[in-house]
Amino acid sequence: MKNSLHLCTILPGLLLFVFSVVSESTFTSFRLPNHTVPTHYTLRLDTNFHRNTFEYTGNVQISINVVEPTNQIVLHSVRNVISRLQLRNCEGIAEKIINYKLDAEKEFLVITVVKMLTPNSGLHTLEIDFTNNIDRDDRAGFYKSSYENDQGVTRYLGLTDFEACDARSSFPCYDEPGIKTTYDILISCDPDYHVLSNAPVRRVKVLCDGRKLFTFSRTPRMQSYLVAWLVSDFVSERDVLTQPQLTISSWASPTSAKQLSYSVDNSKRLIRVMEEYFGVRYSMQKIDSVAIKSSDFTAGAMENWGLIMYRESAFLFDSETQNQRQQLRVANIIAHELTHQFFGNMLAPKWWSYLWLNEGFATFFSYYLGDVKSSEMPLRRQLITNVLQAAISGDGSANVRPMTYYAETPQDIAKLFDDVAYKKSASVIRMMQYVLGESTFRKGLHYYLKENKDNGVVEESNLYDSLEKAAKQDGVLPKGLSMNEIFESWSHQAGVPLVTIHREGNEYVFTQQRFFHELQKEPSHASWWIPISFATTNNTKYEILPAFWMHPNTSNTSYTIPASADEIVLFNPHAAGYYRIEYPENMMRSLVKQLETNTTAIEPAARARLIDDSLAIAHSKGGDYKMVFQLMSYLRREVDYEPWMVAHTHIRYLQAMLRSDENATQLLNSFVVKIASPLLKHYGYQQRSREFVLAEELRTIAIELACSANKACLTVAQLSVRNFLYSKRSHPAMINSGLVYIGLKQSDADLRQAYVEKVFINNNTNADPFIKQYVTKSFGCMGKNATLLRSYAKHIFELNDLDRQKALHRLIVASKVSLNDVLTTLESELSVHHRNTIHDTAIRKILLDLARFVIDPEEAKLLMSTVSTYASSSASDIEEQLMVNRKWICRNLIPLTDALRQFADS
Repeated sequence: MKNSLHLCTILPGLLLFVFSVVSESTFTSFRLPNHTVPTHYTLRLDTNFHRNTFEYTGNVQISINVVEPTNQIVLHSVRNVISRLQLRNCEGIAEKIINYKLDAEKEFLVITVVKMLTPNSGLHTLEIDFTNNIDRDDRAGFYKSSYENDQGVTRYLGLTDFEACDARSSFPCYDEPGIKTTYDILISCDPDYHVLSNAPVRRVKVLCDGRKLFTFSRTPRMQSYLVAWLVSDFVSERDVLTQPQLTISSWASPTSAKQLSYSVDNSKRLIRVMEEYFGVRYSMQKIDSVAIKSSDFTAGAMENWGLIMYRESAFLFDSETQNQRQQLRVANIIAHELTHQFFGNMLAPKWWSYLWLNEGFATFFSYYLGDVKSSEMPLRRQLITNVLQAAISGDGSANVRPMTYYAETPQDIAKLFDDVAYKKSASVIRMMQYVLGESTFRKGLHYYLKENKDNGVVEESNLYDSLEKAAKQDGVLPKGLSMNEIFESWSHQAGVPLVTIHREGNEYVFTQQRFFHELQKEPSHASWWIPISFATTNNTKYEILPAFWMHPNTSNTSYTIPASADEIVLFNPHAAGYYRIEYPENMMRSLVKQLETNTTAIEPAARARLIDDSLAIAHSKGGDYKMVFQLMSYLRREVDYEPWMVAHTHIRYLQAMLRSDENATQLLNSFVVKIASPLLKHYGYQQRSREFVLAEELRTIAIELACSANKACLTVAQLSVRNFLYSKRSHPAMINSGLVYIGLKQSDADLRQAYVEKVFINNNTNADPFIKQYVTKSFGCMGKNATLLRSYAKHIFELNDLDRQKALHRLIVASKVSLNDVLTTLESELSVHHRNTIHDTAIRKILLDLARFVIDPEEAKLLMSTVSTYASSSASDIEEQLMVNRKWICRNLIPLTDALRQFADS
């Protein structure tokens, strides 16, 4: 299409015009000029892909308002082959068109008219006939998926995924997030299929050729990237809430239908919890949620208004074959997407610069509200380990971006969907909830939602103004300090602050600077409004609300805390503040002593932050590690989730960085066995009835860290694998993955092969995505078995970030598989995913994950060769990681090894 020239007739006898593709853009911006804006779409699509015909035809009629004088209408279109285009004025009379052109670089459809269009001239209607195709390999726009039914027959379906810039690839439209309008959608399909879309079905008509035409009710005003539909033969489970009536339905292929009940129950609970908390009702009459084959869906989920799409592995749940960890993950992701129905759908960002207004709130509330009225869901504790920990760690990079960040091109916009948008923003929002207090924060959100829902388009200042209004009413901020000032110091600056404390008696002096993993040649001038909270044995007044604020651009801040000489003073005691803390040595010794004598005197979240801050600061300075390992030694007495999850992340990092040094690795492993063995004794090898939901993760950590030095554990691991092989069970997911990993690692090649064959032969892995997840996480022991490694490579793209990082660690560090072997086995999958261009970030993430293991110069060259082929746009980020690794070794290997000698043997 892009190289062709078409002559098209608009109206017979009226006008011939030329359609062409321009190779050099006449526009300077990727933003639409917005001389015209849409007020309504009527979109009809006709499909026949049940007959393996993947081309579809479409007609879109767009009601357009002229806001500035212009002789051009500019909207988006790519991949659409236009066969007819017509513009009519408010009286229905055709306007003469000179030509229309496709700006290939900007993805603009530019229509030039003879007569100047002027404001206040009534609505114009742009009507376009087009054809397109769902047989595309980028898993974006309107595209095909499939499943295999019980008879082994492949059944096709068509679905959409438009975020961020892919609505334009399925029908011509104004494809920007700040443009909201209504949609009437009509879609035809085979009689054996049905169609879902954002709004409820209004009617179904049988066409003369036997197909069915589904007509949907008009949508609320919404942005183009939320438009969605599904053409399939999926089945559903549903329930209806009353007062007001709301239909909750979950959909999946017939082969997965038995795993839908949990999603329906959880969605029912969560939507009412959110309506109550946010103070507004959900805007539609139904919520359809759909499980899509994981290999055919790029994101974990997509929040389309009224029609949410999920990966199967992020949505389906069966208590008979899946563990509580998967249940937590499903609950969390459903909560994330339901939060978007308010933050992102009801209130849309004016531009992608404010993506964090969507993703930050969705991430925060997916943990904060995900376990409300459900005591078995400890998601708020996971917010510390899964969100805050990852955000602070990533913010130590010199190249990280701020939360509010401008991008224009589709490629640059795609890169905004990162840990800053999701995890840092959620952590900063959480901090603001703490400093304002729950009631004031909630009141501010009520103002934000209610005062902006009619317009429906927001920028960050709208949020700040609403929080400010609530803060002033409740008097929770110091005089002269505004939410705009405070919040912008966090949203407009990259990085995380390091607060350094100096104590002189009862006088504490605080200084702030930006924390970097690598010391920088030039000092950073970033500074923040930082809320300082603290607790002592006798004073808990300021353990949540801030005692005072550190001012930006001020060299130091003094504060008096009356306390005895031996009284413990702990800052940021609930890990509410988004900053690192560096204590002086005497205060650190007191905290270590406290942990040794009474571990629970300090909150688990604060214990986790102490471990993380101490290690991160030591790594960045390359100094004396003795105090760090003295702190970590208290883990012998630790059984709580947050400290061990953070410690485990750091232990895996140390194992990766030291993997080329056998002496240092042995010392580290000796130390780790010593601190983890009591944890293994505490949790044992098998799941117990009525135990803590997160205990299985702690059990897995204990097995991985301490099992190699425990004969009883090694025996149990081997027996677990053998018992499974000789049992009638075909699904292994109820066996601890750590035990499977250790058991397979000790087994010979024949037993490993038998395990794999049983898992894959006796399970339909296309129908059960959890087999893939489970097996991939367990297969780090497969060594150089080429067949098994290829299987590993194929499925590793489908894991979430945390599971993928753990799986690669097992493969490269624990099993010592060479980077060359890993890259070789990944090669075919990389080539497949490479065709997905900007729509699949998995390549970039996987190669960056691999870079974290690379110390050897030859391995670095090998990796960069792969990067240049498959992820050249990420070359600078990966090169930075490789440089960080080299500098880390030069700075830390000697002092780290010296400290390990002392603590590994003691």
